[in-house]
Amino acid sequence: MKLLTLLSSRVSLFVLFAMAVLLLLAPITVLAEPPAAESNEALAEQYFGAVFGKGDMEIGDAILTADFQRIDRSQSGTTLGKAGTQFLADYLHNSFSDVTYTIDALAIEGDTVAVCWTARGTNDATFGVVPATNEPVTWTGMSFLTMKDGKIVTEMTNLENVSAL
Repeated sequence: MKLLTLLSSRVSLFVLFAMAVLLLLAPITVLAEPPAAESNEALAEQYFGAVFGKGDMEIGDAILTADFQRIDRSQSGTTLGKAGTQFLADYLHNSFSDVTYTIDALAIEGDTVAVCWTARGTNDATFGVVPATNEPVTWTGMSFLTMKDGKIVTEMTNLENVSAL
């Protein structure tokens, strides 16, 4: 009987010790990796703020997957890969050198981020067939970004760009 009591108390102490270790390590595990929603929001902010707003292609290289696809529903489903998207961002930045992108609303569900955004800039260089007007322009859009492994895989966008012309 004494042996059972001794074994039982040792098992209980071991279980209590293991639980204490797990409880102490749990916060470290939680803090070691940011929640997906926060990192996905940060990716969306970098995509619109740095890549399109500042023309920062180094950030584009870092946050877009090699097989990234940008599907523009307002342009009959035109699809651009990573290089085409970076070219577009650079072209917009060159045509509207002071362009800024503002995120008006953002919603996250799993690996999808929905973003309503507004772009503003001065048309100080040719944009398509439109010569520079040196006038301020604004256009808006909604984009759905799909994330995977800390990078953006796709953007499906629909934008209103009539006011930009």
